Amino acid sequence: MESNTSLEAVEDSPPFIEQVFDALLFDIAFCKLEPGERIRQSVLASQLKVSRQPISHALQLLKHEGLLQDSGRQGLQVTPIEPEYMRLLFQARRPLEASAAALAAQRVADHRANDDECEFLRRMLVAGQDKVRAHAPAPEIAMAEFQCHVALYRLSGNTVIEQMMNGRWAHIMRALITTHAKADILVAWEEHAAIADCVLRGSVLEASELVSRHVQRCGIALCKHLEEVLAQPSHL
Repeated sequence: MESNTSLEAVEDSPPFIEQVFDALLFDIAFCKLEPGERIRQSVLASQLKVSRQPISHALQLLKHEGLLQDSGRQGLQVTPIEPEYMRLLFQARRPLEASAAALAAQRVADHRANDDECEFLRRMLVAGQDKVRAHAPAPEIAMAEFQCHVALYRLSGNTVIEQMMNGRWAHIMRALITTHAKADILVAWEEHAAIADCVLRGSVLEASELVSRHVQRCGIALCKHLEEVLAQPSHL
Protein backbone atom coordinates (compact mmCIF):
# COMPACT_ATOMS: atom_id res chain seq x y z
CA MET A 1 0.00 0.00 0.00
CA GLU A 2 1.59 3.27 -1.09
CA SER A 3 0.99 6.38 0.99
CA ASN A 4 0.85 8.67 -2.05
CA THR A 5 -1.78 6.77 -4.01
CA SER A 6 -5.43 7.83 -4.20
CA LEU A 7 -8.28 8.08 -6.65
CA GLU A 8 -7.26 11.64 -7.45
CA ALA A 9 -3.64 10.65 -8.05
CA VAL A 10 -4.23 8.15 -10.85
CA GLU A 11 -2.76 9.66 -13.99
CA ASP A 12 -3.72 9.24 -17.64
CA SER A 13 -1.46 6.24 -18.00
CA PRO A 14 -2.52 2.80 -19.32
CA PRO A 15 -5.37 1.54 -17.12
CA PHE A 16 -3.60 -1.29 -15.38
CA ILE A 17 -5.70 -3.31 -12.95
CA GLU A 18 -3.02 -2.98 -10.27
CA GLN A 19 -3.11 0.81 -10.50
CA VAL A 20 -6.88 0.88 -10.06
CA PHE A 21 -6.67 -1.69 -7.26
CA ASP A 22 -4.06 0.36 -5.36
CA ALA A 23 -6.10 3.53 -5.71
CA LEU A 24 -9.26 1.91 -4.39
CA LEU A 25 -7.38 0.07 -1.64
CA PHE A 26 -5.93 3.38 -0.45
CA ASP A 27 -9.31 5.08 -0.34
CA ILE A 28 -10.95 2.19 1.51
CA ALA A 29 -8.11 1.95 4.04
CA PHE A 30 -8.29 5.69 4.73
CA CYS A 31 -12.10 5.72 4.86
CA LYS A 32 -12.39 8.01 1.85
CA LEU A 33 -14.72 5.27 0.66
CA GLU A 34 -16.66 4.77 3.88
CA PRO A 35 -17.85 1.46 5.36
CA GLY A 36 -21.22 0.61 3.84
CA GLU A 37 -20.78 3.03 0.92
CA ARG A 38 -22.16 1.79 -2.38
CA ILE A 39 -19.65 1.30 -5.20
CA ARG A 40 -20.67 2.62 -8.60
CA GLN A 41 -18.47 1.48 -11.47
CA SER A 42 -19.60 4.30 -13.72
CA VAL A 43 -18.54 6.89 -11.14
CA LEU A 44 -15.17 5.22 -10.62
CA ALA A 45 -14.60 4.97 -14.37
CA SER A 46 -15.23 8.69 -14.69
CA GLN A 47 -12.97 9.57 -11.78
CA LEU A 48 -10.11 7.35 -12.92
CA LYS A 49 -10.63 8.03 -16.62
CA VAL A 50 -10.49 4.32 -17.49
CA SER A 51 -12.91 1.80 -18.92
CA ARG A 52 -15.05 -0.39 -16.67
CA GLN A 53 -13.03 -3.53 -17.40
CA PRO A 54 -9.99 -2.81 -15.15
CA ILE A 55 -12.36 -1.44 -12.51
CA SER A 56 -14.41 -4.63 -12.57
CA HIS A 57 -11.26 -6.75 -12.13
CA ALA A 58 -9.98 -4.54 -9.30
CA LEU A 59 -13.33 -4.67 -7.52
CA GLN A 60 -13.30 -8.47 -7.61
CA LEU A 61 -9.82 -8.49 -6.08
CA LEU A 62 -10.99 -6.16 -3.32
CA LYS A 63 -14.00 -8.39 -2.74
CA HIS A 64 -11.61 -11.33 -2.40
CA GLU A 65 -9.71 -9.32 0.26
CA GLY A 66 -12.98 -8.86 2.16
CA LEU A 67 -12.98 -5.10 1.68
CA LEU A 68 -16.01 -5.13 -0.61
CA GLN A 69 -19.16 -7.23 -0.39
CA ASP A 70 -22.31 -7.89 -2.37
CA SER A 71 -25.09 -5.41 -1.84
CA GLY A 72 -28.12 -7.13 -3.35
CA ARG A 73 -29.26 -5.68 -6.65
CA GLN A 74 -27.18 -2.58 -5.98
CA GLY A 75 -23.93 -4.38 -6.77
CA LEU A 76 -21.11 -3.90 -4.28
CA GLN A 77 -20.53 -1.86 -1.17
CA VAL A 78 -17.56 -1.22 1.10
CA THR A 79 -17.65 -3.90 3.79
CA PRO A 80 -18.83 -2.55 7.16
CA ILE A 81 -16.31 -2.73 10.00
CA GLU A 82 -17.28 -5.61 12.28
CA PRO A 83 -15.74 -6.00 15.76
CA GLU A 84 -16.00 -9.79 15.50
CA TYR A 85 -14.01 -9.83 12.25
CA MET A 86 -11.35 -7.64 13.86
CA ARG A 87 -11.20 -10.00 16.83
CA LEU A 88 -10.54 -12.93 14.50
CA LEU A 89 -8.02 -10.92 12.49
CA PHE A 90 -5.98 -9.99 15.55
CA GLN A 91 -6.22 -13.59 16.78
CA ALA A 92 -4.66 -14.76 13.49
CA ARG A 93 -2.23 -11.86 13.40
CA ARG A 94 -0.72 -12.50 16.84
CA PRO A 95 1.46 -15.57 16.07
CA LEU A 96 2.43 -14.17 12.68
CA GLU A 97 3.72 -10.90 14.14
CA ALA A 98 5.45 -12.75 16.98
CA SER A 99 7.26 -14.87 14.38
CA ALA A 100 8.28 -11.74 12.46
CA ALA A 101 9.75 -10.19 15.61
CA ALA A 102 11.62 -13.36 16.53
CA LEU A 103 13.02 -13.73 13.01
CA ALA A 104 14.06 -10.07 12.92
CA ALA A 105 15.80 -10.27 16.29
CA GLN A 106 17.53 -13.50 15.29
CA ARG A 107 18.85 -11.92 12.10
CA VAL A 108 20.23 -9.03 14.16
CA ALA A 109 21.80 -11.43 16.68
CA ASP A 110 23.37 -13.44 13.84
CA HIS A 111 24.62 -10.27 12.11
CA ARG A 112 22.58 -11.12 9.01
CA ALA A 113 20.43 -7.97 9.08
CA ASN A 114 21.89 -5.15 7.04
CA ASP A 115 22.20 -1.55 8.22
CA ASP A 116 19.48 -0.28 5.88
CA GLU A 117 16.91 -2.70 7.30
CA CYS A 118 17.74 -1.74 10.88
CA GLU A 119 17.74 1.95 10.07
CA PHE A 120 14.35 1.66 8.34
CA LEU A 121 12.83 0.29 11.57
CA ARG A 122 14.42 3.12 13.58
CA ARG A 123 13.16 5.77 11.15
CA MET A 124 9.62 4.41 11.07
CA LEU A 125 9.55 4.30 14.88
CA VAL A 126 10.74 7.90 15.22
CA ALA A 127 8.39 9.09 12.47
CA GLY A 128 5.44 7.50 14.24
CA GLN A 129 6.43 8.91 17.62
CA ASP A 130 6.68 12.36 16.05
CA LYS A 131 3.16 11.99 14.60
CA VAL A 132 1.77 11.01 17.99
CA ARG A 133 3.49 13.90 19.79
CA ALA A 134 2.18 16.32 17.16
CA HIS A 135 -1.38 14.98 17.58
CA ALA A 136 -1.46 14.21 13.87
CA PRO A 137 -4.80 13.26 12.25
CA ALA A 138 -5.94 9.67 12.66
CA PRO A 139 -5.12 8.65 9.04
CA GLU A 140 -1.51 9.80 9.43
CA ILE A 141 -1.04 7.87 12.65
CA ALA A 142 -2.67 4.79 11.13
CA MET A 143 -0.25 4.96 8.20
CA ALA A 144 2.67 5.34 10.63
CA GLU A 145 1.46 2.24 12.48
CA PHE A 146 1.37 0.31 9.22
CA GLN A 147 4.83 1.47 8.16
CA CYS A 148 6.35 0.59 11.53
CA HIS A 149 5.07 -2.97 11.27
CA VAL A 150 6.19 -3.21 7.64
CA ALA A 151 9.70 -2.29 8.80
CA LEU A 152 9.54 -5.20 11.25
CA TYR A 153 8.34 -7.61 8.54
CA ARG A 154 11.19 -6.58 6.24
CA LEU A 155 13.77 -6.92 8.98
CA SER A 156 12.48 -10.46 9.57
CA GLY A 157 13.70 -11.44 6.10
CA ASN A 158 10.44 -13.32 5.46
CA THR A 159 8.73 -11.72 2.47
CA VAL A 160 5.68 -13.96 2.81
CA ILE A 161 4.76 -12.36 6.15
CA GLU A 162 4.64 -8.91 4.55
CA GLN A 163 2.61 -10.26 1.62
CA MET A 164 0.12 -11.94 3.95
CA MET A 165 -0.30 -8.89 6.15
CA ASN A 166 -0.50 -6.21 3.45
CA GLY A 167 -4.12 -6.94 2.56
CA ARG A 168 -5.09 -7.21 6.23
CA TRP A 169 -3.68 -3.79 7.07
CA ALA A 170 -6.40 -2.03 5.09
CA HIS A 171 -8.90 -3.58 7.52
CA ILE A 172 -6.79 -2.60 10.52
CA MET A 173 -6.17 0.96 9.37
CA ARG A 174 -9.79 1.83 8.77
CA ALA A 175 -10.69 0.41 12.20
CA LEU A 176 -7.93 2.52 13.78
CA ILE A 177 -9.16 5.63 11.97
CA THR A 178 -12.76 4.97 13.02
CA THR A 179 -11.88 4.64 16.72
CA HIS A 180 -8.78 6.86 17.09
CA ALA A 181 -8.51 6.28 20.85
CA LYS A 182 -5.75 8.65 21.93
CA ALA A 183 -4.91 6.87 25.20
CA ASP A 184 -4.40 3.59 23.38
CA ILE A 185 -2.25 5.30 20.75
CA LEU A 186 0.20 6.49 23.40
CA VAL A 187 0.43 3.00 24.90
CA ALA A 188 0.82 1.40 21.47
CA TRP A 189 3.79 3.57 20.55
CA GLU A 190 5.47 2.97 23.90
CA GLU A 191 5.14 -0.72 23.08
CA HIS A 192 6.52 -0.16 19.58
CA ALA A 193 9.61 1.47 21.09
CA ALA A 194 10.15 -1.45 23.48
CA ILE A 195 9.71 -3.97 20.66
CA ALA A 196 12.14 -2.15 18.37
CA ASP A 197 14.70 -1.98 21.18
CA CYS A 198 14.50 -5.75 21.76
CA VAL A 199 14.69 -6.53 18.06
CA LEU A 200 17.68 -4.26 17.47
CA ARG A 201 19.47 -5.80 20.48
CA GLY A 202 18.85 -9.27 19.06
CA SER A 203 16.74 -10.36 22.02
CA VAL A 204 14.69 -13.05 20.29
CA LEU A 205 12.37 -14.38 23.00
CA GLU A 206 11.70 -10.99 24.55
CA ALA A 207 10.89 -9.41 21.17
CA SER A 208 8.50 -12.23 20.32
CA GLU A 209 6.74 -12.05 23.69
CA LEU A 210 6.41 -8.27 23.57
CA VAL A 211 4.85 -8.35 20.10
CA SER A 212 2.48 -11.12 21.12
CA ARG A 213 1.27 -9.11 24.12
CA HIS A 214 1.10 -5.93 22.02
CA VAL A 215 -1.12 -7.48 19.35
CA GLN A 216 -3.35 -9.12 21.94
CA ARG A 217 -3.81 -5.91 23.92
CA CYS A 218 -4.38 -3.79 20.81
CA GLY A 219 -6.94 -6.25 19.48
CA ILE A 220 -8.95 -6.26 22.70
CA ALA A 221 -8.85 -2.46 22.98
CA LEU A 222 -9.72 -1.92 19.32
CA CYS A 223 -12.74 -4.22 19.43
CA LYS A 224 -13.97 -2.53 22.60
CA HIS A 225 -13.70 0.94 21.04
CA LEU A 226 -15.32 -0.26 17.82
CA GLU A 227 -18.31 -1.59 19.72
CA GLU A 228 -18.64 1.75 21.50
CA VAL A 229 -18.40 3.75 18.27
CA LEU A 230 -20.80 1.53 16.34
CA ALA A 231 -23.32 1.71 19.19
CA GLN A 232 -23.58 5.48 18.85
CA PRO A 233 -26.80 6.76 17.19
CA SER A 234 -24.92 8.17 14.18
CA HIS A 235 -23.73 4.66 13.29
CA LEU A 236 -27.09 2.91 13.65
